[in-house]
Formats: sequence, structure tokens, C-alpha cells
Amino acid sequence: MKKCFYLFMFTALVLVSGAFAQDAQPQGAPSAAQSETNPAPDVLIDPGVIYNDKHPGNWVGKSVTLQNVMVQDTNDSGNFWVGQDGSHRLLIVKADNDPNMKALHVKKGDIVTVSGTVQPASRYAADQTSAEKGSMHDAEKSSGVYLQANDLSVRSSTRH
Repeated sequence: MKKCFYLFMFTALVLVSGAFAQDAQPQGAPSAAQSETNPAPDVLIDPGVIYNDKHPGNWVGKSVTLQNVMVQDTNDSGNFWVGQDGSHRLLIVKADNDPNMKALHVKKGDIVTVSGTVQPASRYAADQTSAEKGSMHDAEKSSGVYLQANDLSVRSSTRH
């Protein structure tokens, strides 16, 4: 009888502690299953982490937020580059299906925050996106990747 009582108490204690552990998870925080299937984006303040990586292809498919980065250059299609200079930069391609993002034009020197998914740069990608072939070719030659943006905000602008 004592064994049954102790087994019952142990089981109840395990169940109660498990319930407290679930309640301890912050509201809005993803569960472990959600984290594995839809991980939070990597937040970076330096795009060089991607384009200077010895294997930038390891970033392909990852969600990334580049926070408060400077626009290094722009092109006629409205897409732009972030980074240090013409040899050390990452192409940002705006989503074709978002008219608000397409209408938002940035200028060299603007500080932006942009989120998206790292994609492999290729001729095929140039045909499937709004990226100019020359820009995509430059991305292909430099880091081999680009960021397909799904969110863009301008933090400070060079416009007067």
C-alpha cells in the first residue's frame, strides 16, 4: 500500500512540475516544435557575416534580418547593395509581389533594416526575380548569394 501511495505521489509531482514548466514559457514564444520548423531569423548588424563567410552558401535558406545597415549602392530596378564597398557587399532583392516594398526606393547612405531569406545567386535567379542580370551576376561572382527581402524599413534617409 505504501508503494502505491509513493508511486501516486511521484506521478502527481511529475505531472504538476511539467505543467509549471509549460506555464513558464513566455507568451508568444515558439514551442520547441515551432522553433525547429520555423526558426527565428538571425539578426545581424553586419552583412559581412554572410558575404565574408568562407562558405556563404551555408546561409542559403536561412531567414536573416539585417538591422540598421547602410545602403552601399542602388540599381535602376530599385534593388540595392549593403556592405563595405563594391567588392564586399550583399545584394538585396525586393519581393516582386509586394507593391509597397517595390515603391519604397532607397538611396546610397540610407540606413535600413531588411528581413528575408538568403538565396543562391544565379542566372536563373535573375530571370525569376526583379534583380537586374548585371547585379545578380555581380552577386554570383562576389559571395554567391543574395537576400530575397520580404520586409524593408528605412531608419534614416539621405533625402532632404
